[in-house]
Amino acid sequence: MNDRRFMTSFVLLSLVSGLTVGLGKVVTTLYALQLGASPFQIGIVSAMESVGMILVTVPAGFLIARYGARPIYFAASMGPLLVNLLMPFSASWLALALGRWVIGLCIPFRMVSMNSAFLERLRGERETRGGWYRGSLTAGLSILGPAAAAFLAARGNVTIGFLLVSVLFGLMALFSLSFLPSRDVVPLDDAQPGFLAEVTALLRDPNIADTCIVEFLNAATSALFGTFIILLALALPPLSEQDGIRLMLVQGATATIMLFVAGTLVRRLSRNAGYVVGLVLGSFALLAFGFGGDFAALALGAVLLSAGAAIVHLINVRVLAGLPGGKSKVAGLYNLASMTGSSAGALGGGLMTKILPLQTMFLLWLPILLAGAAAVGLIRRRHPSHLAASEA
Repeated sequence: MNDRRFMTSFVLLSLVSGLTVGLGKVVTTLYALQLGASPFQIGIVSAMESVGMILVTVPAGFLIARYGARPIYFAASMGPLLVNLLMPFSASWLALALGRWVIGLCIPFRMVSMNSAFLERLRGERETRGGWYRGSLTAGLSILGPAAAAFLAARGNVTIGFLLVSVLFGLMALFSLSFLPSRDVVPLDDAQPGFLAEVTALLRDPNIADTCIVEFLNAATSALFGTFIILLALALPPLSEQDGIRLMLVQGATATIMLFVAGTLVRRLSRNAGYVVGLVLGSFALLAFGFGGDFAALALGAVLLSAGAAIVHLINVRVLAGLPGGKSKVAGLYNLASMTGSSAGALGGGLMTKILPLQTMFLLWLPILLAGAAAVGLIRRRHPSHLAASEA
């Protein structure tokens, strides 16, 4: 398949995938409220999907390496399709939590299938498109999904959202058969290393290890914004909850634009330079959140944070795309680093707010981020990468 057709199909699938996930999360929350769930119970419902995803993300990469992205993606789409058909019949928040957990077990197989197929296409000049996957996914997740949910909620028909999500999962499963790569089944080999041994061997590669650590720090810092920006807006009168939502839209729009258009610019940066630029932008963003007192200051922080995160992601994708061999196992590790980073950022920030004011929490995160970056630099100095001469 030529590049134009593949990329067009891939971006469309990613956009609809983001829309489906975003719509499903919002519709589930609204339906839980209709069932009388408390904020704590809604938090559990939301968290159960992440729990399921973390459990199977790395094994998903190994299964995809064995059976190919196309059949795994198709099969993994059937679970969310069926669960969303059953969701409107849930009588309690516990049933919703169980449904989200099952969906969480299926989503990583879809994510890693797409990520590995995407990475295998990014070589040479194609590296400038490294942000297209996350950019289209972000647009669907942060803009189209919530917008569709708001449209349904305004018409008082939330439960039909579950049917729409189910239909979209089915359409995506069928559409994926037309372009996702298929691979012959690999025969069993008793001489192959075990699962844990192979994961350990992968992480001994400095290119994979420090890329995963950087993504962990990147996701954790970004999670602070997504988790606490509305609370921060409420803590800074005369800002309101609506201002917090607008800040999220600013961040989502900036991230989407950067991921689509910054590939050519980032390609001219060395790996170290790209990481430094991302670190500087993220640091200034945290300072803006820590000292800002109005919408303009917080919006500036949102723009800086999303730009820095996008640059780091583009550098990481470039590194992973340049690795030899298949990408599914590496994609599983990378996705796991992103998920655990997001969870760690939300949890760590929440714990700090127990003893610190909200703005102080953003300031305290700055030395944590810098310490993590210094650790990555130390690892790279002791274990230099030989990925490519241009990365020296």
